[in-house]
Amino acid sequence: MTGNMLVTATPPTPNGELHLGHLSGPYLAADVFARHQRRSGTTVAHLSGIDDHQSYTEARAVREGATAAHVADYYGERIVRAWADSGIRLDVVGRPRALPLHSELTRRIFAELYERGDIVARTRPLPYCVPCDRWAYEAYVSGGCPHCGSQSGGNSCESCGRSNDCADLVEPRCTICGTECETRSCERLYMPLERHRKALEEFWGDTAMNGHLTALCRSLLDDGLPEIAVTHPADWGIEAPVEDFTDQRIYVWFEMAAGYLASAAELGGWQAWWTGDTQVVQFFGYDNGFFHAVLFPAIFSAWDAAITLPKALVSNEFYRLDGSKFSTSRQHAIWLLDALDQTPADHLRLFLCWDRPAAAQSSFTQETFDSFLHGDLLPRWHGWLKDLAHRARTTGTAAADLEPEPAAAERLRARTRRLLELVGEAYSLPDFAPRSAIALLDLLIREAAEAGQDSDHLADVPGLADTHTRCVAAQLSAAAALAMGLYPIAPAMAQQLWAALQLPGDVADVPWDRALEGIEVAAGTGDLSTACALFAPR
Repeated sequence: MTGNMLVTATPPTPNGELHLGHLSGPYLAADVFARHQRRSGTTVAHLSGIDDHQSYTEARAVREGATAAHVADYYGERIVRAWADSGIRLDVVGRPRALPLHSELTRRIFAELYERGDIVARTRPLPYCVPCDRWAYEAYVSGGCPHCGSQSGGNSCESCGRSNDCADLVEPRCTICGTECETRSCERLYMPLERHRKALEEFWGDTAMNGHLTALCRSLLDDGLPEIAVTHPADWGIEAPVEDFTDQRIYVWFEMAAGYLASAAELGGWQAWWTGDTQVVQFFGYDNGFFHAVLFPAIFSAWDAAITLPKALVSNEFYRLDGSKFSTSRQHAIWLLDALDQTPADHLRLFLCWDRPAAAQSSFTQETFDSFLHGDLLPRWHGWLKDLAHRARTTGTAAADLEPEPAAAERLRARTRRLLELVGEAYSLPDFAPRSAIALLDLLIREAAEAGQDSDHLADVPGLADTHTRCVAAQLSAAAALAMGLYPIAPAMAQQLWAALQLPGDVADVPWDRALEGIEVAAGTGDLSTACALFAPR
């Protein structure tokens, strides 16, 4: 694929540290996807940001007696560090309070949609906490979801993905003091989505998304698209640019739509990445599916029809820890920075790509991590590299004039190419599946190991030394293919193997087409098992 591609991952809320659940979702997936697209000839911009103005940020500040700005800055920096330490390669990290265009564009889009009638005033009940003297919306209220009955926060249910209006929660309670809320009338600004039904139907028809997200969109169409409150009575956030509502703040999920544009502007103008022939691919958790599949495209298409809407929405389910949901508030988590102090980033990336909750929830356990990585995968890969290094040291230079190539070597080369083609498909749309890529690379190693064991019988037979040498050359080419195939998921491991094979430059800079053509490796490489320390099991 050539041309421009914009890859986004949902900006996380800076109300706490990133944990393994976060990495297993949009951040690692988007990074893997973007890395492969770059080497496939596509000009890629990979962006995320920090969702400073989330009410969850302010709510943490309230509990800790701090300011929302302090909480956002402290955890924002920790999040950026965790991304860097885990190998997440972002071109832009949008910081709302550091980008003047962020607030400017948010207010401009909001004001223009209000003037056009896409945003209207409504007076409706809203929970209010009397002891806290605070309107209870989003982070400040919880109760039973009016759609699925699960415990839900205000404005959006993580379980079913549908929106609520806070007052329709069953038994709404304040999340700060635990008191049952009363309801009071509150005039706010709303965006009725039903008037955008046609635009959304067209968008959904043209956009790749999984079954869970498709089902959410269909249920919303069947039940009638909701009206979404796009302002709240609050102090933290961007002031609503509408007379009589300047004491309210723009809903942070409305703000995020503009934030995606403002972040892209850091790359030379947002229009270069959000209009024209650019392909937009967005990664997010299912709990954010309503916003990416419904609210954002409604905002974009209503404000400027020239904006390029996503060609694919890649969502994931919740990742659990020992069977229970990761929870920042309950401290039920493995914090990413802590994990990186104990485990190489590529080992976490490799396992989380394998265990990624793509279509169903999955659960991290230390036992499963150790069994998969150190009890199965790495022992096999490391053992093969050790055996291959021995073969390479004990053979001569490949007989280039040996024609035709030995059948065994030809079969392995053909098989390597075919498996790499499938790996490329697993890193691409519409079949993006990092777990499949790992399984295919593991199959390549199994088959290359078997080919090596078979060719060992030729080593000491007079007249077959050249045949053996050519078979070893094919196995070394398979090792180079492993480095190329592994790079998007485990870039440090891939580079380590690439260098150990004495191949020039960085594996990141090698075009994918070259891998498919086959990469020759000189015989006589050193001790691959020692040089590739990241492949060694504990």
